[in-house]
Amino acid sequence: MRAVKLGRKAMLGTPLAYHWAVSVGNTWYEIEGKGENKRNSVGTSHGFAAASSAGALGGELVGETDATDSEIDAWIEEWISRNPDYQPFLANCQKFAYEFMDWLTKGNFNVSHRFNAAHANLHLEERKGLKSFARAEDGNAIARYTTSEVRKSAGVVSLSGRSIHAQAQAVAGPGFGAWADASGFKLEAAYGNVVGAHIEPNLNTGAGIRNGNLDVHLAGFGGKIGADGIELNTPLGGVNACSMM
Repeated sequence: MRAVKLGRKAMLGTPLAYHWAVSVGNTWYEIEGKGENKRNSVGTSHGFAAASSAGALGGELVGETDATDSEIDAWIEEWISRNPDYQPFLANCQKFAYEFMDWLTKGNFNVSHRFNAAHANLHLEERKGLKSFARAEDGNAIARYTTSEVRKSAGVVSLSGRSIHAQAQAVAGPGFGAWADASGFKLEAAYGNVVGAHIEPNLNTGAGIRNGNLDVHLAGFGGKIGADGIELNTPLGGVNACSMM
């Protein structure tokens, strides 16, 4: 089994929009910059970060896969045939990355970031049943358990829902800290990285830096600030907004 990671890069120097790339083992996959003909193409690179510099801190561990390189190449070819034209709010880097991670891990992956420019639908019936994942990779150890999950988006508007969820994580580079997250369910609505709100009965606890954010919580109270903006939380839910710093 190979590790699957997500790498992100702020576009045009602003936290309002991010380019996404995905790594499988030591190989990064990403939608290349759109050309004059605005056709989608997937570029590959090898190393600590993607050729675009997405994942400059090594990327975020999101899951693992048993897919072979030939299977990956076939999936990418099929995805391009379904999404030949680059469209900023439809067939773009985020749509590719999210659907790629979903396929690689058979739906068993963890991405907490909001879409800010994508169109993707991951249906509830595909997420039924317990999903578990545990792995240690490059200073990041994570164990996660969840049941049904759904995420839908159209451009900058996204909706997501998740039922029972538990996760333990310890990070010692990139970032540092330890967290124990537990929630009964989560319902979230967001307008890109600009503003969002969620309902989530939870007892999330932990402190440190992960996924580009300073993340501090105690029994559900707390917040985070960094790459995903500013978020304030309580044991019943929270709100978030883009940081313009």
